[in-house]
Amino acid sequence: MATPLFDALVEKVRGWVNRDSSVLPDSLITDFLDYSADYCYRKLRIPPFEYTYQYSAITSGTAGETVLQLPPDFSELITFSKIDANGRRYTFNKQLVEKEFNDYYITKPENSFTYKGGNIEFFPAAEVGEVYELHYYRRLFDLDATYVVNQANIDLGNCTVASQGDEGAVEFPESSGNYYTGNEVYNWLRDDNERVLLWGALAQALDYLGEDERAMKFFQKQEIAVQELNNEEKQRKSKGAINSVTFEVSELL
Repeated sequence: MATPLFDALVEKVRGWVNRDSSVLPDSLITDFLDYSADYCYRKLRIPPFEYTYQYSAITSGTAGETVLQLPPDFSELITFSKIDANGRRYTFNKQLVEKEFNDYYITKPENSFTYKGGNIEFFPAAEVGEVYELHYYRRLFDLDATYVVNQANIDLGNCTVASQGDEGAVEFPESSGNYYTGNEVYNWLRDDNERVLLWGALAQALDYLGEDERAMKFFQKQEIAVQELNNEEKQRKSKGAINSVTFEVSELL
């Protein structure tokens, strides 16, 4: 599918290291960009990566549950809380290691939790009417993600009418004579902070090519850029600033 912003970034990496596609094919540069993004997700602690997921209210059929599945884009927990049937909020503020949490001889404290594979396990057990909320740092959508061609995305302007034969074009509805392609999904790293992503990808590419000195230079540039963004966020918080960031594309991808 057409991904002009991502494709341009791939070409930029190739151009900066001065190698053609026979040495650095697109698939390899895509890996380098993904590795760079992974580093950012582990190190950056800023509002664009924050997200709050609310689980459905507990019903009689799910009362007594002590395990909830973590969202697939989960990176690191910020807060885990519940809102009881009367609207009162309780924060689970006692994190235990899995072995300690599941030790039969240890009494678990109120509002404690642990991670278990792709789940979060908590105590006390869920009661009818409670709503659980997970505030966490998340991974963004793939750097080359595009919207799925469907009526909802067409109506929202997330798809573009394509010419016959265009790469990734989909006829929708079938036999309608209209070709559509899904537009690129906005990505904060790629679109607003390209340099952080680029420095890391260049470091990966140069490391692959055996140019250790240049690779280290770009590793350091990425580290500095990440630190600067984190420091900016710390300064905003110390001044009492409030950040509100919402990126909703979810199932329309």
